[in-house]
Amino acid sequence: TSAQSPLLKEQIESIVIGKKATVGVAVWGPDDLEPLLINPFEKFPMQSVFKLHLAMLVLHQVDQGKLDLNQTVIVNRAKVLQNTWAPIMKAYQGDEFSVPVQQLLQYSVSHSDNVACDLLFELVGGPAALHDYIQSMGIKETAVVANEAQMHADDQVQYQNWTSMKGAAEILKKFEQKTQLSETSQALLWKWMVETTTGPERLKGLLPAGTVVAHKTGTSGIKAGKTAATNDLGIILLPDGRPLLVAVFVKDSAESSRTNEAIIAQVLR
Repeated sequence: TSAQSPLLKEQIESIVIGKKATVGVAVWGPDDLEPLLINPFEKFPMQSVFKLHLAMLVLHQVDQGKLDLNQTVIVNRAKVLQNTWAPIMKAYQGDEFSVPVQQLLQYSVSHSDNVACDLLFELVGGPAALHDYIQSMGIKETAVVANEAQMHADDQVQYQNWTSMKGAAEILKKFEQKTQLSETSQALLWKWMVETTTGPERLKGLLPAGTVVAHKTGTSGIKAGKTAATNDLGIILLPDGRPLLVAVFVKDSAESSRTNEAIIAQVLR
């Protein structure tokens, strides 16, 4: 059915009734000229969702010849962000080691690795460079001002890395339309998003086993019983192979993590 159907809007709104959270949804079906948006005027903290935007910028610079997937970055164990989600730090031994850009991308996208993410930020010129790149694509309702280390230092900073649901839908559309990246870069990013290990109970939660979902999650910490961000956005391949673009962001929730994830999953039931 068309994402514009009032029925779908009612269905989605029924999921969030009575929930102690602000929920934003974007659904963009293959036949729709524009996305269906729920809570279009809210700004949602992206958290790690911005690793999709960052990967697009890194790959864009690879396509331009500014960066090379095989070039290595020296990682100093003592100097990177500590006490954070960083599976890459377990995968490598030693106080100092070198990692190819391609590996940093894979860890940042598929595993939402915070250390890999900030090392990629250093390569492209920081959050400001990413903000400019997003704006240059014509996506105006998305802002990036901080990297992972800055978000970790102050939990209010996450709200400055925000998107509206329109912005969330637009980044998915830019990726899905294959206009931003070379064929090779596009295929790599698609593969990494399909191989995402985070958030299996979110967009994928209620979909039939084997459904192809290329997605990126974002998750905040929990402070005083509130979770600032439980997010997932992605491209779901329908049985006929056509793409359905969906983003669900749950903001400032007093619900449990399980409930927050279930809200996301139920949008696609």
